[in-house]
Amino acid sequence: MPPEAPDSNDNMFVEEDLERGDAVPISSAGDASSNTKGGKYLRWSRITKEVEVKEVNSGLLRGSIAAPSQESSEVSKKGGTQMKTILNGVSGSAAPGEVLALMGPSGSGKTSILDVLSGRSAYDSGTITVDSEIVTDKIMKKMKKQVAYVKQSDLFFGHLTVRDQLTYTAFLRLPSSWPKDRKIAEVDRIIKDLRLSKCADTPIFMVSGGEKKRVNIGSELLTDPSIILLDEPTSGLDSTSAVALMHILDSLARRGGKTILTSIHQPSSAVFFGFDKLMLLADGNVVYFGTPDDSLVHAKRLNLECPSGYNAADHWMDLLVVDSAVADEGEPEDEDGDNYQENGENGEVPAGLMRRRKRAVTRRSVGGTTTKQKLVDAWDNEALARKVDEAAENDAEEFGRTLTRRQSLVMTEKSFNSTWWTQYTVLVHRSMKNSRSAIFTPMNLIKAGAIGVMCGLLWFQMPYTESTVFDRSSYYFFTMTFWVFDAMFTAYMAFPLERAIIFKERASGAYHLSAYFMAKTTSEAPARLALPAIYMIISYWMSGVNNNFGIFVASTLCSLLSVLAGESIGLFLGAAVLDMEKGMVIMTVTSLGLMVVGGFFVRNIPFWVQWLGYISPFKYSYNASVQTVFNEPVPCDGSGVLAACGGSDTGYASEQDVLDFLGVEFSAGFNAAMLLVIFLVVRIMAFYALKMKKAEERM
Repeated sequence: MPPEAPDSNDNMFVEEDLERGDAVPISSAGDASSNTKGGKYLRWSRITKEVEVKEVNSGLLRGSIAAPSQESSEVSKKGGTQMKTILNGVSGSAAPGEVLALMGPSGSGKTSILDVLSGRSAYDSGTITVDSEIVTDKIMKKMKKQVAYVKQSDLFFGHLTVRDQLTYTAFLRLPSSWPKDRKIAEVDRIIKDLRLSKCADTPIFMVSGGEKKRVNIGSELLTDPSIILLDEPTSGLDSTSAVALMHILDSLARRGGKTILTSIHQPSSAVFFGFDKLMLLADGNVVYFGTPDDSLVHAKRLNLECPSGYNAADHWMDLLVVDSAVADEGEPEDEDGDNYQENGENGEVPAGLMRRRKRAVTRRSVGGTTTKQKLVDAWDNEALARKVDEAAENDAEEFGRTLTRRQSLVMTEKSFNSTWWTQYTVLVHRSMKNSRSAIFTPMNLIKAGAIGVMCGLLWFQMPYTESTVFDRSSYYFFTMTFWVFDAMFTAYMAFPLERAIIFKERASGAYHLSAYFMAKTTSEAPARLALPAIYMIISYWMSGVNNNFGIFVASTLCSLLSVLAGESIGLFLGAAVLDMEKGMVIMTVTSLGLMVVGGFFVRNIPFWVQWLGYISPFKYSYNASVQTVFNEPVPCDGSGVLAACGGSDTGYASEQDVLDFLGVEFSAGFNAAMLLVIFLVVRIMAFYALKMKKAEERM
């Protein structure tokens, strides 16, 4: 007989397995909150998610080779499109002070359910409640400070130290009302609690995998979240480091009262039995939810008992994983298999291999049904969903409110803990440190100096005469072309390389996108402009372009404006096209196209592409610089370069004659203003291109 249901005064409800009648007690939110602090009761019921699958057997690949196999039964057709079920009515709950493990083979839906619960991914149907309050999209955005999501990939700026990373996170995500000393003290506490003291001042790219994982966790713990979600935190760690990490999570749950959910692929025995609750998934279906110990009882009841002394996690994975390595139904078995002995003189086989063979055989049950399918069919998910819903309703009544979408406890909270100005100043400081490491490197300084010396030697001390008119103009076009190209391609790489970090921090509600964008724009400008300035100082005076210091300053400013305009174009394309391969093709075509219409290589441009010249930073920078340097009449030397000289070696060609010969348009001031317009307008376009990315691209 099943046990009696507890009294209504007991803040408990019983999750019964209808087949056996066993009960798994699950504390309600009211009970959990009385014994722990900071945690929230998280429940989800009937979560379903489907995604559209694009056909690959079309076009050049159409035919029998690319035709889908019969095994792709997970894909269903709806309305003419193919849909794949990722989550199929998943239900469960997580209580404060406990660690819930999500376990299953690859593709079972572990990461998908974590993405849904963290608000990083949409779902088709189902209900999520936090302390009996139904979570909507608006509420989830407000709850980002209370829900920490530690992704499987540890994404950081590698040049920052561990202390730098945690300090910047603290200043971004902790309340602006906190004094600086309190935020620093919080960072020190996290470093101590997560045992990061030895590597606190080490650059992140030099720390071990386990330390990097703890830095990832620490970055999320700084905001003191109520719910912590972790996606395979032990991935890539050795067994000892994995056990140590799980002990830290267990301590957070016990002492901090946190609600912790973690996905895990195949834990060791020590880690497996250390979980408070276990949810097993297969192909998006729940096959078990309860305690790890009771999971073995459940398997035994289905005649899938775990061999004595064998790792329970390995046993469950053996039951849930079905692949081509397993013999098909009806395949002849090894006739000598029954004669194998674990201990004997003839045909002796190691005990481990014997158990492995027995488990492989048990993957197939009578009638050809796999053990995975048997487990899916045996679990009554609807009964669990009803219990989860009842518990949420009971808690709602206990708290004295109705479970409704119109009421919210978190909607009054701020979306960001820190002000926009605080975010901007912190991000400027961080970005300047990154720029110093990425742009202000010794190699880049050597590059700027070496190219400056090379150009100075090639155009060394040009005389101011008719024969060097074209040489002076070519010096400026080379200068503009090289540094605008350098700025374009360096800036283009900025967003694709940083996007994962940006979207991760934005998803956790760390800062406004505008604060990040403005910080990046203002912080990288000094480092970006320093290199061409070094080049100009060296090459200009070696070349003897014009010995007037004012002309030097003016032409250098034109060069720097062209660098900023080129950087804006690179940022725009980098933000608009995040695919590196596609973006590089577009970037190459765009930059070369704008260069050839810049007025140096082609003078007679067809009328239907002339408009490209008016959006080219090469054209405006070249025009402005040439107008600046030819500030006085050019002496004729008989070379016949300028028609105004008529081949004579006496007299002068006016400045306008020289500019007409070079095809220069507009005034120097107008050209400089147009560079400023390109810089500002395209930079704003880059911001909106980044802002308009789809939600799934920002995760």
